[in-house]
Amino acid sequence: MDGGIDDALALILAMKTHKLEVSGITAVSGNVSVDQATINALRVVELVGRENVWVARGLAKPLVRDPIRATSFHGKDGLGDSHLPLPKLKPHKNDALGQLSVELASAQNRELTIIATGPLTNIAAIFKKEPETARRIKEISVMGGAYGLSQYGIGNETPTSEFNIYSDPEAAKVVFESGVPLKAVGLDVTMIPAAQLSLSDYSRINSSGSRVARFASRILARAMRKKQFALHDPMAVAAVSKPSMFTFEDLPVVVETRGEYTTGMTVADQRLVRGEDAKTVSVCSDLKADSFRRMVVSALTS
Repeated sequence: MDGGIDDALALILAMKTHKLEVSGITAVSGNVSVDQATINALRVVELVGRENVWVARGLAKPLVRDPIRATSFHGKDGLGDSHLPLPKLKPHKNDALGQLSVELASAQNRELTIIATGPLTNIAAIFKKEPETARRIKEISVMGGAYGLSQYGIGNETPTSEFNIYSDPEAAKVVFESGVPLKAVGLDVTMIPAAQLSLSDYSRINSSGSRVARFASRILARAMRKKQFALHDPMAVAAVSKPSMFTFEDLPVVVETRGEYTTGMTVADQRLVRGEDAKTVSVCSDLKADSFRRMVVSALTS
């Protein structure tokens, strides 16, 4: 996770569903610096009372590029400039790559699922360092990309590229070509208006008395001035915990790393005729938007 508002909501959703057993969280450079992302992950773990879930600091910059930020939207602190107190919890003694290595070494083949809600830098780095770890992963659910499968499947950072992929396209290329089963939830579905948090939803969160709801209300306050909030990262969690809500298409996808205007673009091959040996990604093309939104609001208010 890269420390933004929707990352925090995604962590809450993941840790509050009985369908997922969250082992740990790795922070990465993205919306904010990796240090701020680490602090924000610790805040959520402490909020939900899941101190058994470790948080490890990841890489401070993309594999080969300078970092970009989204503080104009998420705030300097990544959480809507909500000025929350610092967490009492501390990060794991291992960094993200070290702890990922430990987790994957102790796992059986195809046992672990990774839900990636930020740039794919940490995952790509461990694959490059220890290629054999890829075969121990059951699936990676990626919030990232824009695949042209709906009218909303266009870029948000550039005309063609979504923020997480654009932040580190070289890392995304490594992960998309790793052979690990990939489930991609992109802007095609996260930007569907009916799937976004509405003012009515926010009012319900605001009126709830729970600690989690108060936290969510506070970090969302500035963003909700735009009257809707796209639940990008929670959707990558829901795609794992409740896959029946989603429609997927298996398509070959490549990540553009050298285009003058298309760097970070996720190019989905939608032709009917293509090579039989083409590696495919399960790309989300539609969802039960109302059910998904209700799931998120319930997690924040229950």
